[in-house]
Amino acid sequence: MRKQQTVAARVVLGGTGLHAGEMCRATVCPADEDSGVAFVVGGETIPAAVDYVVGTARSTMLGKGDVCVRSVEHILAALAGLCVDNAEILVEGTEIPAFDGSALPICQAIRSAGIIGQSKPVDQVRIAAPVIVESGGGFIAALPADAYRLRYFLSYHHPMIGVQSAECVLGNNCFSEKVAPARTFVLYEEVEELRDSSLARGGSLENTIVIWPDKTSTDYRMPQELAVHKLLDLVGDLSLVGRPLLAEVIAVKSGHGLNVALARKILSGG
Repeated sequence: MRKQQTVAARVVLGGTGLHAGEMCRATVCPADEDSGVAFVVGGETIPAAVDYVVGTARSTMLGKGDVCVRSVEHILAALAGLCVDNAEILVEGTEIPAFDGSALPICQAIRSAGIIGQSKPVDQVRIAAPVIVESGGGFIAALPADAYRLRYFLSYHHPMIGVQSAECVLGNNCFSEKVAPARTFVLYEEVEELRDSSLARGGSLENTIVIWPDKTSTDYRMPQELAVHKLLDLVGDLSLVGRPLLAEVIAVKSGHGLNVALARKILSGG
């Protein structure tokens, strides 16, 4: 069993938020053992836990009292993928910067700052029996396993997408090398509706893959990039369990809402 870890020094992440379209900053700070991950927004501390989820429309939003922070999934995925167990994230603004739509810039910044070991062992959540959630054609199952393995299956009735899949084992270098670079995507016909809903105001061709019926706005960074990005989101959302999982997670067409539902069900004992 590995020991807990935190960042070796402060990591400052600044940029434009994907949904609000405003400048924001997130500073990842070292934290004590057993403290977990928490966001500090407007003087309020919001633990990275399912009990504080207040929205899952096109991103995962945490809130407490009158304050909230949107788009936490990528930074949480980066921390989980790099096995950073304890961190305090100081947020200026209402959102985590979008960067290029992936978790790669966050992973690179954290690795540059360094990750240090702590004395206490990690307390993993072991899945003893299958835990299953499903809704709207989506499905996720967490099964007993001896490592944290994730598999994601994406299926769109769309000529440029079709069926894609991705998989990763957390705890080795799989996430930062094979998952973190995958970018956010959107169908062209969804863009106007998102803007009308006050979402994706900071979206651009620099941070989002736009998909038309016959083309994409950019070449993919990797085969199956869309499914890989969905797996990235899944890693971030499931980190809201609060401790690393010891499970095999199989997800089919899931989004933030279903991911969070699985995290809640795991914590409730299945």
